[in-house]
Amino acid sequence: MPSGMRTTRAIAVVSLALLAIAWGAIPLFVRTETPPTHLVAMRVTLGAAVLLLFSAATSRLAIPKLGRGRLVIVGVVLAAHWLFFFLSLNLTTVAVSLAIVYVGPVLAAAFSGPVLHERVSWHAYAGLAVAVVGMLLVVRPGAGATLGGVAAAGVSGVLLAVLMLLGKPLAADLGGLVVATWELVVASIVLAPFTVQAVRFSADAWPQFLILGALFTGVAGAVYWSSMRHLPVAVVSVIMYLEPAAAVVWAAIFLSEQPDPLAWLGVGLVVAAGTIASRGATDEDVAVAAEIL
Repeated sequence: MPSGMRTTRAIAVVSLALLAIAWGAIPLFVRTETPPTHLVAMRVTLGAAVLLLFSAATSRLAIPKLGRGRLVIVGVVLAAHWLFFFLSLNLTTVAVSLAIVYVGPVLAAAFSGPVLHERVSWHAYAGLAVAVVGMLLVVRPGAGATLGGVAAAGVSGVLLAVLMLLGKPLAADLGGLVVATWELVVASIVLAPFTVQAVRFSADAWPQFLILGALFTGVAGAVYWSSMRHLPVAVVSVIMYLEPAAAVVWAAIFLSEQPDPLAWLGVGLVVAAGTIASRGATDEDVAVAAEIL
């Protein structure tokens, strides 16, 4: 491999790793008094604005002529996924929420066979089994789980699986950046009433809005799509599973949430499950990976 290509790949690996670790800090900005509806609405609105500008600056801005109906559905599902995810973060611990939600991508990998009529590698089913064991360790009685938090995270995880199964063929047809941009646009339209409320009644939360929307969704999305095209699919998938691990560490440091040894083991198993399932991943699988958080 030429030295220039090695350097480019190294930069891409470091960029994605830092991005995954940064995304792990999202719960720190959600665990506030600002309503989750306001946070999600401003996140999708500001994120859409940044990605629209990025697409225009790179001459890739175009309204898709195909799949518009599917884009609308994906945008609505994305909005609902993030609403339930943010709600779960306010109802239970970060470890519990992330352990449940991150079963979603593994679930999508396992169900891509019957739903998308693809050949599913045994890695997907093995990963799902490991993820379920890890999730049960984290949500067991006495580990900080609450009924409301588990329910919200469960809905979020299922919606994430649906989102990835719907988004995969769309990404193959339109390209990952196009899907990521326009699903955010749709989500911002769906949540427009909450955006108006956020501007009127949560003016003191603008630092959160800018971090979650402009930085963690818009700028981070541009970095993701610019970096991932230089790396093999499996490498990207494994790197992005740094996110839930980083989230639990951030919560332990800044939110004083100290999971017990079994909970740490459970989170580790969920992360391991993602790396196992990614062994059979395709380009389209990674094309929708950035929709997770």
